[in-house]
Amino acid sequence: MSEHEEMLNGGNINQVVKVGGTVRRKAEPNPYVYDLLKHLESKGFAHSPRYLGQDDQGREMLTYLEGDVPGNNYPEIDQYMWSDSVLTELAKLLRSYHDATEGFATTHESVNRYSDESRHEVVCHNDAALYNIVFDHQRPVGIIDFDMAGPGPRLWDIAYTLYTSVPLTAFSPGEVDREVVPYARENHASWRKNRIELFFQSYGMEVPGDFKNWVISRIQAMCSTLSDRAAAGDPAFLKLVEEGHLAHYEKEVRFLEEHFEDWT
Repeated sequence: MSEHEEMLNGGNINQVVKVGGTVRRKAEPNPYVYDLLKHLESKGFAHSPRYLGQDDQGREMLTYLEGDVPGNNYPEIDQYMWSDSVLTELAKLLRSYHDATEGFATTHESVNRYSDESRHEVVCHNDAALYNIVFDHQRPVGIIDFDMAGPGPRLWDIAYTLYTSVPLTAFSPGEVDREVVPYARENHASWRKNRIELFFQSYGMEVPGDFKNWVISRIQAMCSTLSDRAAAGDPAFLKLVEEGHLAHYEKEVRFLEEHFEDWT
C-alpha cells in the first residue's frame, strides 16, 4: 500500500508533499545543500530539516519539522508575525544557524556564492524570510528551503531577513491580520528604526554604518539573479519574471534609495 501524501503549501517552484514524518519534492539535485544539511546535523543544529536521500520516485526526502509555516501568504500574514518578540527570536535563530555553518567544507560549489571570496564568513541561507520559517505556538523554531544557500558574509543574509521581516519594503503591516498599507514616514519610520536596532541587538552585532548599502546591494543582486537566469532560459525564473517579480524588486531598489535614511 502506498503511503498517504499530503500536499503542503509553499514550494514556489517545486511541488512539496508530506509523507509520514518526511517531506518530499521533485527538484534538481543540489549536492552542496545536501552536504550543508548533513553538516548542520553533525553540529547538532536542530532547526533545519535532515537530508534522507531520495525515494523510489526520485524525489528528495527531508525530515518534517513540526509546526507550521504561516508566512506562506507573505506579506498578507497575521499580526503576531510582525511582533518584536518574533523578530527577536528570528535574529537568534539566524545567528545560531550562521554559527553552525562555520567550518563547513564540501567539494561541491554553490551557484549562489557571494562574489568576494574574502567575505565568505558563513553559509548564507539567502532566503531567510518569514515564508521560510517554521513556527510553533507563534514562535520561530526552524528554517526551511535551503535551495539558495551559498557562502557569504553574515550581513548579506541579515540584509534580506531584515528587508522582509522589519519590513524595509514599500509596504508596512496594517492594523489587522493580513493587512498591508503603503509606507508612510510619519507612521512607520521610527518603528522601523527601532526594529532594525532590536534585530541587531538580538543577533549580537552593532548596526553597521553602511547597512543601507548592504540592503540595497542585496535587492539589486536579486534583480540580477532574476534577470540573468531568465535570460539563460531557466523556466522557473522565466515564470517569476513574467509574474512581475523583477519589475517589483527594481521598484523596491528605488524605494530603498529614497527612504532608507528615514530609519537611520
